Amino acid sequence: METENKEELKEIEFDFSSTSTDNFAKILKALNISLAVTSYQSARLILIRSDGENIDTNLKAFPRPMGIYADENHLTLGTFNQVLEFKRNDAILKSIQNGSLDNTENFSKKVLEKEKEQMQELKEQRDKEISEIKKADALYLHRAALTTGMINIHDIAWGDEGLWVVNSTFSCLCTLSPDSSFIARWKPKFISELVPEDRCHLNGMAMLNGKPKYVTTFNMEDSRDSWSAGRIDYGTLIDVDTDEILIEGMKMPHSPKVYKDEVYVCESGLGVVWKYNPKTKEKTQVVKLQGFTRGLYFYGGVMFVGLSQVRASEIKNPSPITTMYDETYAGVWMINLEDNSEIGHIQFDGDVDQIYDIAIIPDASMPEILNVNSSLTRHIFDFTEDIK
Repeated sequence: METENKEELKEIEFDFSSTSTDNFAKILKALNISLAVTSYQSARLILIRSDGENIDTNLKAFPRPMGIYADENHLTLGTFNQVLEFKRNDAILKSIQNGSLDNTENFSKKVLEKEKEQMQELKEQRDKEISEIKKADALYLHRAALTTGMINIHDIAWGDEGLWVVNSTFSCLCTLSPDSSFIARWKPKFISELVPEDRCHLNGMAMLNGKPKYVTTFNMEDSRDSWSAGRIDYGTLIDVDTDEILIEGMKMPHSPKVYKDEVYVCESGLGVVWKYNPKTKEKTQVVKLQGFTRGLYFYGGVMFVGLSQVRASEIKNPSPITTMYDETYAGVWMINLEDNSEIGHIQFDGDVDQIYDIAIIPDASMPEILNVNSSLTRHIFDFTEDIK
């Protein structure tokens, strides 16, 4: 009981406050999008939503949320030891909002009797959730979970062959199956075997034409935890198809993405985002920001960049950004790719100091997610009839 009270106190005291530029809410609403941002340090998936005038940060608790993928139908999240899949269902949302979902009188009496002892508590939780969901314009329901073990999931993305996951613990790219923890599909040529030693800190993955095309690593070593004890100016961008090392000597690279036939990559240790042309082999700086750059997304000529505060690190040699600024920031910055200028940003002012990944939820300025512990999911049924 004492532990539970401490956890409740910790929850109350955690500060998720943020400030944003005046245009941030207006831009999200005009584009009819919202942001899904993971913060493993605060154990939250943060939905950054807008009503056109104000930003609404909707917080969802998950154990160590990392890589995230979202589109108009799905939201997929990598956590401490699982990958969770959510499906968008706006028909269910409308049923909740107009009250037609409240049909418990039609349920089996046995089902209702089992809930009787918890009825008041469930009603209070249900009423609170319904009041929150009234303002939503999209609803994502939890539909599946695969347990992977602690493979230190980093970037994730759907491709032609299913979901691809960066498995940092085993220094490989993998796909998932309910029959095993993971299916190893690719590893850097300098990694000799699949062992849980996080040898090079493989972390980022960029997709192209439905397949992984580029990855980032912290170094090219083949020994246990070598990236945390050795030099930090040894990071790479690698072509998955050819095993060619396209860029080396980067400081803590993350989040490669392909946009308009060019590769964008964060050199987090410098607070820089680079653009790399695979044809000319030319690398040019897009932007340098006052924080640890990590997490990229592109939408309509705008680049969304995640920033984290510089933290105390277990790495033997800290990144250069630790001495560049008196203060670093955590949040999401919007960059105009026409001239690489800042458009606006949201900054977390409280206890959120680490951002890992960013995804855009399209066609929704106020999305809502219902996890399995939601009281509403007890009476939500989304099924297909196929009785012969």
